[in-house]
Amino acid sequence: MTSTTGDPAELRGDADMYTKPVLMIYDPIALGMVCPVAWRCSRRTMLSFYNDSVRGNHLDIGPGSGFFLDKCRFPTRTPRITLLDLNELVLRTAARRIARYRPTTVVRDVLGDLDLGERKFESVALQNVLHCLPGTMKQKGVVFDNVRPYVADGGVVFGCTVLGKQPPLPAHGRWMMEKYNQAGSFRNTEDGVEELEAQLAARFTRYSVRTRGAVAFFEGHC
Repeated sequence: MTSTTGDPAELRGDADMYTKPVLMIYDPIALGMVCPVAWRCSRRTMLSFYNDSVRGNHLDIGPGSGFFLDKCRFPTRTPRITLLDLNELVLRTAARRIARYRPTTVVRDVLGDLDLGERKFESVALQNVLHCLPGTMKQKGVVFDNVRPYVADGGVVFGCTVLGKQPPLPAHGRWMMEKYNQAGSFRNTEDGVEELEAQLAARFTRYSVRTRGAVAFFEGHC
């Protein structure tokens, strides 16, 4: 992902964390094992939420391996999908996985000006993105400011994020959270439900947040 400092080397370093080997094991390890065991929230639960929120004209920010895009049920057989990330390998990997939908890819810093022209989307996903971003939840909230101009009237911004200020986790979950933050994979030690709700309330007239284990699922309606 990105940094609030805007330093090019730091931005590139964050984005390059998602290498080919990492993307190859992301589904079975990060989603298949870490999520249910450490965060107490399965990828099935995440996918169900994604299915409920995704729409036919969709922007996916930080698509990762493309798992949710590949497995979800779009409300139309011919969705229009745009993928956005700073890492071109991530974009190629996700785009190849959902090639049947002929997605558009855009290289952008999610904490900067997205510069998407006149495009408007019915849904925007930030699935497992916020916990990777640097800074406090208030600083991360700029993401919502950046995407909101590109959400159509009646559209939704949705996603899930692992909270650092989570409900009690088993010892192995607490250990994993600490290690992820030490490695820079997560920057979420001060992220909590109240902090997330405050950022949504400041930008959306209607929003919702619910949790499963250490994971918060959120929607902001435009």
